[in-house]
Amino acid sequence: MLPSLLWISPGRGLGEPLYQRLASCVRAGLRGFQLREKLSFPCDVLDFATRARRLLPSGDGCVLINDRVDIARAAELSGVHLGTRALPLEAARAILTSEQILGASVHDEGELERALAGGADYVIVSPIYPVRKVGRNSSPPLGLHALSDLVTRSSVPVLALGGILPEKVGAVRDCGVHGFAVLSGIAEARDPAQAVEAYLSAWT
Repeated sequence: MLPSLLWISPGRGLGEPLYQRLASCVRAGLRGFQLREKLSFPCDVLDFATRARRLLPSGDGCVLINDRVDIARAAELSGVHLGTRALPLEAARAILTSEQILGASVHDEGELERALAGGADYVIVSPIYPVRKVGRNSSPPLGLHALSDLVTRSSVPVLALGGILPEKVGAVRDCGVHGFAVLSGIAEARDPAQAVEAYLSAWT
């Protein structure tokens, strides 16, 4: 169910441009989408999540949502991804169905241990490379050595995130990850479909 490439939405509001970008990416081969949206009304998030699920139906794709366990249930999404300040994993697991998956953000060994103890089905490790975050300080990059170490310690699939360009995918893959997640590499691409094709080609 968990794809090798996951696109995380930029979180700058919902609307038709984002939906059309997602649709273009799906046509190019994208099979994983994570809706990361904190600024919109819940009713609008639910509507967009439902439309995204229709683009990537169960069995042919994976649609996750950040933190909103209620919307994951209501829209019958593939699962939920929890940040470090979200609900405890155990609480989220009690709400989700047995078919829905639960992921967690991990930045170090301690957070990985807590995610595994809480029942995470997968983890996203970040940031691997330097990233630029407007308006706030960025965390120092972990690098490939730390990524490899966390992969070795993890009993669940690991996705890498943070500054991953197509030319860096091979080095990330060689760390033993299940796959990788991308935010601005697709969200800010002039041609999102072409970006997806480049990422997928680099992975395979």
